Amino acid sequence: MMNDPKLFRLTEQDKLRYLKLIEKINPMHKNHIVLVLGEKIQNLLNEKNLNTIEIELINQMSHFVQILESYKNLPDSIIKKILFAMSYFIDDQDEIPDIIPKYGYLDDITVARWIINQINNELPEIGVA
Repeated sequence: MMNDPKLFRLTEQDKLRYLKLIEKINPMHKNHIVLVLGEKIQNLLNEKNLNTIEIELINQMSHFVQILESYKNLPDSIIKKILFAMSYFIDDQDEIPDIIPKYGYLDDITVARWIINQINNELPEIGVA
């Protein structure tokens, strides 16, 4: 199946590189990232005919926004991870360019799922699904 997220996997090297990028994220940019995220999601919704990966990504990004809004005392490490996942999704020219039909968001969903696992390990009480 072309939308199988197992087609793209994060290597340990990828994770280490992303963790270094996460450290550099400034939580003060949260409002701007969320604003741009909303525009990206709206553009996706305007295209109609969303595939399962795109739908899951929209749901995950919405859930990330909810976490940021609902938990006012989140550690910076969690905020940075969420902002990284959002920024990765916003970036059209990431590991697999988003313009590639059916495959363009496989890396984005893989990164989002990895961040969800990271959050669940760090703060299980949030219960990110």
